[in-house]
Amino acid sequence: MAKKKSLKGLGARYGIKPRKQYTKIHLQLKEKRTCPDCGSKQFGRDAVGIWSCKKCNFKIAGLAYDVKL
Repeated sequence: MAKKKSLKGLGARYGIKPRKQYTKIHLQLKEKRTCPDCGSKQFGRDAVGIWSCKKCNFKIAGLAYDVKL
C-alpha cells in the first residue's frame, strides 16, 4: 500500500490549497534529522529557528521549519 499523506488538523475547512500547504510543512517539520555534530537521530526543533540535539546538547539556529546545513 502507498503511504498516505495526512491532512489532519484542519478538517474540511479552508479549501484544498491551504490544507496541502499545511500538510507539506507539517511533514517537513516532523521528519527525522541527524545531528551534524554527533550523528544521532535525536535532532529536533525546540522553538522557531532553534534546533538542538537531545543527546549531545548541540544547538544551532536555522529556518523556522527546516535546517539548512
